Amino acid sequence: MAARFTILFLCLTLALIANLCLGETCVDPITALKTAFSGKGELAAVLNEIRIPRLLSAMLTGIYLSLSGYLLQKLSRNYLADPYLTGVSSGAALGVAAALLLGLELSLVPLIAIIGGISTSTTVIVLSRRSATGHGGTHGLSITRLLLAGIALSAVAQAAINLMMHIFGTQSMSQGLNLWLMGGLSGRTWSELLPPLLYSIPALAVALFSGKQLRLLSLGEETAAALGLNVGRAQLIILAAAVMLTASATSIAGLVGFVGLIAPYLARQIFKGSESVQIVSVLAIGAVLTLFADLAARTLIAAQELPLGSLMAVLGGPFFIYLLAGIDRVSESSEEA
Repeated sequence: MAARFTILFLCLTLALIANLCLGETCVDPITALKTAFSGKGELAAVLNEIRIPRLLSAMLTGIYLSLSGYLLQKLSRNYLADPYLTGVSSGAALGVAAALLLGLELSLVPLIAIIGGISTSTTVIVLSRRSATGHGGTHGLSITRLLLAGIALSAVAQAAINLMMHIFGTQSMSQGLNLWLMGGLSGRTWSELLPPLLYSIPALAVALFSGKQLRLLSLGEETAAALGLNVGRAQLIILAAAVMLTASATSIAGLVGFVGLIAPYLARQIFKGSESVQIVSVLAIGAVLTLFADLAARTLIAAQELPLGSLMAVLGGPFFIYLLAGIDRVSESSEEA
């Protein structure tokens, strides 16, 4: 286990160094660190005002989405739950689009994203639980209804965004919002990074210290209640944390899918252990995924940047199909009726 964690954090360190040093201007790690700390010269400005905020944005996006996916999977007791697939990301994106088109202050954007995410996630959870309780009193959420409701609400949210852009947005604003919705971290600054970071602190605390509750919930609602857990309150708090993490990531990077699906899966396969071990490995793997994906987005094609969301979809789409096809069983609960 220790060797695996060592390799993982070496990968994270490599990803951070590569994002700092590689780009239109390449620099060796020692020079990059010395220049960044000195704060002098054009290269220092590039590192401190462009690359460091961007790599931190990529890392936080990966951490938020992977932890959110892990929490959603634990709550629903299946391995196909993902912020992107369950409609949470689309609801948050709708909130961000509304905030931007209405010209609200930048510091309010994550809060509006949280409100949008809560609205869609609540609707998805209600629809999923109604279906699940219809199968002989089965506890938990129906994966079929969860995905269908998420897809439907994502379509509604996207249609609402398009209508708002058509009615309220100028051509330049609509074009910029479309690029943002494709997912990406180009031009991220410290001022754009700090508000979602502040909003996410309570959610991060819940995620990092909810191991016991998640372990009890994984046993089923009746068993968890019999062992003394206030199931309703625990589910509400953990769901709120997942939504806040997704909303924070969406306000930073736009719509970036499948990180919350891939990172928890890899953590379960590589780091088998307690919930605390899983959580630490999930957030590290999520950070590595988005750091390398963003590096590829800005370096694969010279003088052109690829959408981060599209790159993750190219990787995550086939991965989701693989899981959905049943090559590797993804349900943590018993097979649905």
